[in-house]
Amino acid sequence: MAAAETRPNNGILIYAELLTIIRQITVKVSLSTPADHTTIAEIFDNGRIFRVGHHGVSGQVALPAAAPLSGALPVSHQGALDLTWRIPLKSFCVPERQFLPENQPLPWSASDIVPASPVLCRACGETFIAKEAIKAWKDLPSENWAEMMEFWHCHKPVDHDKPEDGGLQHRGYGAASAITAQPGVGFVDITSFLFAESDCNSIQFSSSKSSEKFESSESAIKATSEEKFLNISCCNCAADVGTFSVLASTVAFFKWQISCEVLSPQKAPSSSDCLVATLLSTIARSGSSKSVIMPRNMSSADKASRHLQLWVLNNNVIFTSNQRKTPTSAVKVLFKEVGEKEALDLVESLSNDVQDINFPAPAIQVARETLASSRYILPSTERSFQEWQVGLLERWVPQPA
Repeated sequence: MAAAETRPNNGILIYAELLTIIRQITVKVSLSTPADHTTIAEIFDNGRIFRVGHHGVSGQVALPAAAPLSGALPVSHQGALDLTWRIPLKSFCVPERQFLPENQPLPWSASDIVPASPVLCRACGETFIAKEAIKAWKDLPSENWAEMMEFWHCHKPVDHDKPEDGGLQHRGYGAASAITAQPGVGFVDITSFLFAESDCNSIQFSSSKSSEKFESSESAIKATSEEKFLNISCCNCAADVGTFSVLASTVAFFKWQISCEVLSPQKAPSSSDCLVATLLSTIARSGSSKSVIMPRNMSSADKASRHLQLWVLNNNVIFTSNQRKTPTSAVKVLFKEVGEKEALDLVESLSNDVQDINFPAPAIQVARETLASSRYILPSTERSFQEWQVGLLERWVPQPA
């Protein structure tokens, strides 16, 4: 669904963005009529509030950081619809490591979860994991953990007094090893909670090629063709809540489809929060800021649909606007739609350095709609670049609900 532009009632759009590297705030204002002698701009409240007036109406925003000045600002672009100011910061110092992709806070890490927490369907409250069923929560290692363990094993010093015992699968690494579920243990990755099927209740399994539901993964695997993943839905409300990995025999619940008990109050993550965390993890791992978001376990309809290509311009934007009153941390991205063939060509090309990210089709649609609507937070001159559109996706920041 295409997003419609929503300009404030007073006809003044204000967008303020914190530029952490150069220690400045950029304020951009879009007016409905050209700037003239009635147009004024000022900073007040100890450098915290920016206000602009035009033809007897005004708009204001809280700046994303305090400025070391107050009073009137020059309006140098008479006759222009779009105005820009660069404002220095007030004694502002943030460690750069805070903004590196590898130092991002992750939505609901293992240390956030109450040890005996149940896991419920967020849509209807049905219990998937009973209270006290999980004795320990563990964060899964980074996505390249298997490669690192294989490298270490191949190149480690050889102790001839201690011959190999053939039990590499018990050490968690090696060609024959894989992360598999353990009863009583909840594994946590960027987007999901992973469990043994024996710990799970009130779920049904199905294939992406069929709407038929099965009570167990074994029945679903027997009845469907070979697939790497099965879909999981809630028995009570039929919401799609996760996937089952056939290879690892592991149930994965999407974080944005469940609720659980956390040690400190914080808002539950959305699918966009998890997508941004995945993007930043991909940048930290590969060094590439370009990705194609493709549906996981694609059906024929998914293959025929357009895929979402993203290019992260800035991995930590802090902004405010008169449509978003409080400072918000986000990533600024270029985005466009591509067909399946173009998507595959991009990720298979050695020269393009484009990473593929598999994500559920409904979550990709949410990201598409979020990006489309976020364009109208930006000034009109900032919403596109060549064949790309420009949008914002909020970063995960632990905060009370």
